[in-house]
Amino acid sequence: MINFTEGQISLGAKKILATSNYEDLDVLANEGLIEKRSDAGGPYFYAESETDGMRFSIFISLRHKGIEWLRLHWLDSPIKGWDDVSEKAMKDEYRLLLSFVEKAVGRPPENKGNRKRTWRFKWGQVEVTYEPRAYQADIFMKPR
Repeated sequence: MINFTEGQISLGAKKILATSNYEDLDVLANEGLIEKRSDAGGPYFYAESETDGMRFSIFISLRHKGIEWLRLHWLDSPIKGWDDVSEKAMKDEYRLLLSFVEKAVGRPPENKGNRKRTWRFKWGQVEVTYEPRAYQADIFMKPR
């Protein structure tokens, strides 16, 4: 379950906190609750979570041994590949993610920018964004 207000993602009895550090995430990986991966950009962690019937992949980017951001990508998106891409489909997904976060948080976003909506909390902020060039809509949790 994803709790935007508290900045945490439940993995059964354990949680990923937006304020977790590398060691916290490494312990979760060693317990098999999340995956430790690496690419050209360096190490990162990966998990999946479900909330209100929506499944998300969670990519955890690191900076200076702490979390830079958590990117939540909707796994059941109708946009599976470039053959499914359309501006309408991307905007529909963006609006669905906005509605999902607003319902979970219980209030509208504080900031409404071009292609980005932001909610602020004590632990950090949640952003729902879309990038038309990449045809991608995502939720970001960014700690302070």
